[in-house]
Amino acid sequence: MVFKIDIVEVKEEDTIILAPKSSVFDKIPPKSPAFYNPAAKLNRDVSLRIYSAYARLTCSNITFGDALAGVGARGLRVAKECKGVAQVYLNDLNPKAIELARYAAELNGVSEKCVFTTKDAILFLAEHSQPARRFDILDIDPFGSPTPFLAAALRAVKRGGLISLTATDTAVLCGVYPKVALRRYGGLSIRCEYGNEVGVRLLFGAASKLAMSMDAGIIPVFAQASRHYIRVYFTLEKRASKAEENLTNIGYLNHCIECGYREVGASLLNTCPKCKAKMLNAGPLWIGEINSKSILENAVKLNSDTTSAVGKIVSLALGECGLPPTYYIVDKIADRLDVLTPRTEEVITRLKTMGFRAARTIFNPKGIRTDASKEDVEAAVLGLKK
Repeated sequence: MVFKIDIVEVKEEDTIILAPKSSVFDKIPPKSPAFYNPAAKLNRDVSLRIYSAYARLTCSNITFGDALAGVGARGLRVAKECKGVAQVYLNDLNPKAIELARYAAELNGVSEKCVFTTKDAILFLAEHSQPARRFDILDIDPFGSPTPFLAAALRAVKRGGLISLTATDTAVLCGVYPKVALRRYGGLSIRCEYGNEVGVRLLFGAASKLAMSMDAGIIPVFAQASRHYIRVYFTLEKRASKAEENLTNIGYLNHCIECGYREVGASLLNTCPKCKAKMLNAGPLWIGEINSKSILENAVKLNSDTTSAVGKIVSLALGECGLPPTYYIVDKIADRLDVLTPRTEEVITRLKTMGFRAARTIFNPKGIRTDASKEDVEAAVLGLKK
């Protein structure tokens, strides 16, 4: 096949991807003539592990939908690398992108598994809203916010189906533009050391609140956050009882910018109970669990190599299961206490010795998630024993 644009062949794991030369070699991948982001490979690696773990726990003959496929990097890898996936639907409004994806499917020997369309994403999702046409797994990976596609996405997955959402408006979600976050996601964001987790919880909260309006609820599976994107995964339970259960997981995160005290609950807190300073308020947002232990356990079992980048990420997330919202950054606590910064693992060991649960978090390499109080974390940083 002859293309009217300069293309290069890229290999991601076992999958060949065809992309415009400019997408691979320019510092910032352009949207035109077709979009491909090589820097998002790890993002795709992780998603493949989560999809495979979900497929192992559910059924065979899985259907996967990619509403904003670009050149098909994620969808083609699902077709090639995910066991149990029977059919992959790749949609993008850009015909050049789909032309590249179609030819790459031939190179990978997965053409029979793939269905290609060039439709508006919301129209594509609407056409899959009927029960017989809904997806088992659906991916929404737009430029900016995924909220314009969210309602259609919720209608396009089966009962118990898995949805993954990506948001690239991280400045909005992480506290730079809190009023924009309120408008787009239905909750205020705040700037603090765990602002990326606030963004994750705002995105889960937006999905949950919209699902509840449809007498459905979500079950969070996994979340990632980086400087450039926030990505969440959840399953959809289409029953009113799950919607009512979700309601108890919507609340506020209150943070004191002066002393670092934080409190999560159903109501706003204006004054810090520790130092009497004014509190920052985030939400309403998701305050419940953000990881699925069963799916993450399966994700770990899929590859015994926990030293790989993907292995480390899923293992860290598994270790966080059951721990409360927010995390502490050792460097910031040490600075506040005016002491030398101890090693993160050392602080975790001290907290465990004191009788608390504690683990590293995937959201920050110096972060610790624990059920200990702020004062106990400070004591662990100081090296004090309870």
